[in-house]
Amino acid sequence: MDAKQILRAYTLYPPAGLQTFLATGEWYRSPGVEFVLAIIASGGGGGGAASATKDGGGGAGGVCKTEIVDVRGTSSETVTIGAGGASATIGNASSFGALITCAGGTAGATNAMVASAGIGGGVGALTAAQYGHGAYGLAGTIGAGDRGGGGGGSYGAGGNGGAANTVGGAAAANTGGGGGGAGYGDALSAGGAGGSGICIVIPLPRGFTLP
Repeated sequence: MDAKQILRAYTLYPPAGLQTFLATGEWYRSPGVEFVLAIIASGGGGGGAASATKDGGGGAGGVCKTEIVDVRGTSSETVTIGAGGASATIGNASSFGALITCAGGTAGATNAMVASAGIGGGVGALTAAQYGHGAYGLAGTIGAGDRGGGGGGSYGAGGNGGAANTVGGAAAANTGGGGGGAGYGDALSAGGAGGSGICIVIPLPRGFTLP
């Protein structure tokens, strides 16, 4: 079972204490909680810019991890949500205190001879890549002709690669997706911004023990 399937189950039967962080904040351990399931993604890398003759590559999806964390030794943890990278800029890291850290997605190549696809950031795939971007941890697709490369997926999908003379598509907020690369044309076009990260913390039932 991957992260998306786990979250779907908890959406149907949400446990008390589930918290979703869309911005940096503080997590506090409730009495009796010993372990949590944490799903966290960093900011996606920005798509590469294009020139008059070369495309931009897709930004990489932010690293996404799903981990069971022993929180018996802490009363609170700072949750840091990384911002997505601007055009041709690396994304920012996300973290759950010092217990989990996810590095930001790398930036897409600028003025690339081949509009490379953004690499996926993990989390496991539920759907195939489509419309030039990577969905849920998949790599984006290589740009064809004058089209920029698609951004890599992470917790959510990356941005679409731009058509000729068009900026790359931005990934949505709190997806960790990479930005799409710009398509080449008559002038310099910017790559799309990467999506910001996310963190979901799910308390596990009392009596849970690590395998």
